[in-house]
Amino acid sequence: AHHLILELYAQGNLILCDGEYRILALLRTHEYEVKDDTDGGTDEKKEKEEVKVRVGNIYPVTFATTLAVGATGDDDGAGEDSSNKADGLLGKDAAAAYEWAKTELLAVRKKALAVNNELQNSNDNNSKSGGGKGKKKGGKKKKAMDESVVLKALLLKPNSGVYHYGPSLIEHCIWTSGLDPVLKLSHDNIEYTLPEASWNDLITSLREEGSKVIENLTSGEGGGGYILYKPKPTTKDDSDKVDNHKNDNSLLPTMMANQNPHSDKTLLEFQPHLLHQHKDQQSLKYATFAIATDEFFSHLSSQRVAARADAAEAAAKERLAKIQADQQRRVDGLVREQERWRDSARLVESHAEDVDRALGVINSALETGMDWEALEQLVTVEQMNENPIALLIHKLVLDKDEVILALPDIDNWDDSDPDSPPPIQNVTVSIKESAHGNARNMFASYRASKEKEEKTMEASTMALKAAEAKAKQQLAEAQKKKQRVQVLPQRKSYWFEKFAWFITSDNYLVVAGKDAQQNEQLVKRYLRPGDAYLHAEVHGAATCILRAKRRRRKDGKTQVIPLSDQALREAGTFTICRSSAWSSKMVTSAYWVESHQVSKTAPTGEYLTVGSFMIRGRKNFLPASSLEMGLAVLFRLGDDASVARHANERRDFALLEQEQILAQKEEEEMVEKKKKGPAT
Repeated sequence: AHHLILELYAQGNLILCDGEYRILALLRTHEYEVKDDTDGGTDEKKEKEEVKVRVGNIYPVTFATTLAVGATGDDDGAGEDSSNKADGLLGKDAAAAYEWAKTELLAVRKKALAVNNELQNSNDNNSKSGGGKGKKKGGKKKKAMDESVVLKALLLKPNSGVYHYGPSLIEHCIWTSGLDPVLKLSHDNIEYTLPEASWNDLITSLREEGSKVIENLTSGEGGGGYILYKPKPTTKDDSDKVDNHKNDNSLLPTMMANQNPHSDKTLLEFQPHLLHQHKDQQSLKYATFAIATDEFFSHLSSQRVAARADAAEAAAKERLAKIQADQQRRVDGLVREQERWRDSARLVESHAEDVDRALGVINSALETGMDWEALEQLVTVEQMNENPIALLIHKLVLDKDEVILALPDIDNWDDSDPDSPPPIQNVTVSIKESAHGNARNMFASYRASKEKEEKTMEASTMALKAAEAKAKQQLAEAQKKKQRVQVLPQRKSYWFEKFAWFITSDNYLVVAGKDAQQNEQLVKRYLRPGDAYLHAEVHGAATCILRAKRRRRKDGKTQVIPLSDQALREAGTFTICRSSAWSSKMVTSAYWVESHQVSKTAPTGEYLTVGSFMIRGRKNFLPASSLEMGLAVLFRLGDDASVARHANERRDFALLEQEQILAQKEEEEMVEKKKKGPAT
């Protein structure tokens, strides 16, 4: 006998033991610390014995099963159980619990100081040696150990006596006592952070609330089970889709049943009871904890599929929005460019005389051979003298044969306020053209930009339509995935699915090995009396087994039905096609023998490799077969109605005839036996 032990505390564990509870395999190793209560005086320190849970050791059933006894409040238990209770917080008063906490925090402080000193020394040595030659670049730097511990972690220490409560129940007790589970404690701040007076409420809560919850669990009176969830944010589109589904009469009852009832929720966790930290959390209540657990895990995979579908839907919408924003940004840029060319041309036309004068002054100076810097200085001096033509020149860009003119925009000037000057617009003009020539070029650029806008709008519309079509397709696929989400039981694989296999036209199973090891396994485990062993004298030919059909006789014995010729031919073709004849396109034939002709015993002085067998007796060669193989899809029937609709499909009439002949022979044999019985 063997024992399979499941530890549902701490980090959890799964342990396989033999009949004597010796550990054969386990998920993780851990150890129990047990105090030695020998009589040695009250002043002597109690030595701690470590009981390790690892492969080869005897599993400590006593320690594992008595962890929770101290929490039940039963003083009539065994002496070992009461001693565990007295050692933990549940058997202490507020003062003793406070002292225990200070001792634990002091131990944490000493450990932190030792770790930090070691880390500091290591860093100093590395800095002296140039950082260490063999140290990898970009490696994570070790962090200093914190001297503080949160209250929840402090109570989860193995020697606290409430370690078996687990994180959730301990957090519940801390909240019930009016404290914060993440309250940081250290040896220096515990006096004012969690003084001795606060430990009285905490110990009371650990005793009463903890024992009450554990008692409800052990007695089965926990009030059922709960699933905690958070509602998914719904949009207008989701509301419209729900309304459409409600009004859609085309939905079949099976489709309505397959819809996920929790599609509007995100399931978080399941609990046998609602704790203090869950009071503000929305939950679903079930009659039993088993039903809640089954409901949670049955919809867990569907929730993941729905989450992936929601992510795909959000990604499709985001891509479409980016494309729309990009197209709109391009169009807006072209519109702004058109407005700039149009306004510049209008300003140059309205100030044509001044523009020509400014261009004439610049061109005259350049024709005289004046240096560019001297020309800029001349313009600056004339602007200081308030020359009206010089004041029009904003900047000279002579390397591009251009000049930027500051022209007043009279048309957009609000002349109701005579004191406010008209707005000034900077216009870039070419010094090679006149004012009207520049205006003409600007209008030409305006028309070209407008044509470009039209073409861009046309291309953008087509691109946007294509993107919208693709996005709609992705959204439709995501919606279908969410609607189709249902949890189906995982199909159990048949034994022959690990091999190469097919079913003949008359419903015989043919199995072939994929390698030498599978060939060996097929013959040793699955070749039965009455089966046919097929092979070919071609390199790489597969070892095939044609499984014979059997019938139950009236006397209870099993009778083998002879194999059909069609099944043997199809199995032989399968053997040839899975050999080197397929790649070399060589037409040849396979042979078959009965199961008793196949042996693993080699002749004297020879040996057989793995996957090779000795054939004794006559080989039955099949006709040469063409190298043809097909591909089929097998559908798994669901309900009983589907099975009934396909009940009489693929009937083997030759097999039925053989069964009738065998049954008739069996009846004749029975009659003969009855006749011979009284005579003897």
